[in-house]
Amino acid sequence: MNITLDLSKGQLSKLRNGHDIRTSLTMLGSGTDIIIYPMTNNIMIKKLDKAKGVIIKMGSNEIEMNKMEGTGLFAGAGNKSGKISRVKKAGKWTGYVDDTARMGIDTGAYGYKKYQEAKNPVQSGLKKMFGFGDMEGGRISMGDIKQSYNKNVKNTKLGKIKGNS
Repeated sequence: MNITLDLSKGQLSKLRNGHDIRTSLTMLGSGTDIIIYPMTNNIMIKKLDKAKGVIIKMGSNEIEMNKMEGTGLFAGAGNKSGKISRVKKAGKWTGYVDDTARMGIDTGAYGYKKYQEAKNPVQSGLKKMFGFGDMEGGRISMGDIKQSYNKNVKNTKLGKIKGNS
């Protein structure tokens, strides 16, 4: 059964999403065509004749019927210009791209470290033994050796025992 109601954009949106709206007698007769069940129409007409408001909620079947018929309920839905906002689209992708780039950088650094270990296993073994995990250029200075010794040996229980003897 077709009925014509004067509804706002918000009310149309609520009907499309399956929520209920309140209508009055003044809304009847002009505006948007809606397909509803005959039983719902009879109840609505009786209440409106008594000058009372009616709360309308469309079921999933009624919403599907309105979609298939292409009535006014679905006429104003969607992006009217037909264009896609590039700013909004870019905003959705920034987090994903940032995480992906960081994972790629981490993977590259990991691969480079493994390549260096395979290329020169003796030097990488010494670096690990003295605590030089992240060295630049592959050079070991005397200051770095002393600092690593103090950190890994002298300031531990082993260093205290060795210092007392």
